[in-house]
Amino acid sequence: MVFCSVCFGDPNSPLTHGYNYGIIALLAIISTVLFCFGMLFLNIRKRTLKNQKFSH
Repeated sequence: MVFCSVCFGDPNSPLTHGYNYGIIALLAIISTVLFCFGMLFLNIRKRTLKNQKFSH
């Protein structure tokens, strides 16, 4: 039976480093997308408040 280095526990294996870098990359991408999504809603809110101010 052959186990991968992550499951078996070899912290110095290149496979382990690759998995760790992959997780970090995915977290960075997800964080960037969520940040941009949040900024989109803040921009929409800002424009809405600005338009309400001028309409009265």
